Amino acid sequence: MNHLRELVSKNNVIYNLVAESKEEVIQKLVRYGVENDIFQVEFEKDLVTSLMNREKSMSTGIGSGVAIPHCSVSIVDELKVVMGISKSGIAYDAIDKMPVQIFILLIVPKNQFQEHIKTLATIAKTLNMKEARDKFISANSYEELMSAFEEPEN
Repeated sequence: MNHLRELVSKNNVIYNLVAESKEEVIQKLVRYGVENDIFQVEFEKDLVTSLMNREKSMSTGIGSGVAIPHCSVSIVDELKVVMGISKSGIAYDAIDKMPVQIFILLIVPKNQFQEHIKTLATIAKTLNMKEARDKFISANSYEELMSAFEEPEN
């Protein structure tokens, strides 16, 4: 699970995300990014629009309680990440029709498509394991999330 560890920081995770819709999830994740200086406020609406347009082509709810809303834009020059954890789950039109509890929002620079694909694959692979998802969902703080990434001792 430590591949995800490098994407997590103290200021990019919402530990009790509550929303009524996919659009509200995206709006809250982007707003949180603005409030924590991950995104510039003047790009907030453009980011929400780009993310919602991406959702219209195909849901980023990949199943098993995970969604990776993402888009590629020219307004960032490095990968930007905001995560949200919903304890109860939010209807998100996921491919398995189940509620989503883990949201990993990725904003990728237009010129880093290969990195974008690699990051998506790493996240999907890591969160494919139920044990990893459960640890992620149960975290209520940065410290708890970091301990979820620790490898078990043999």
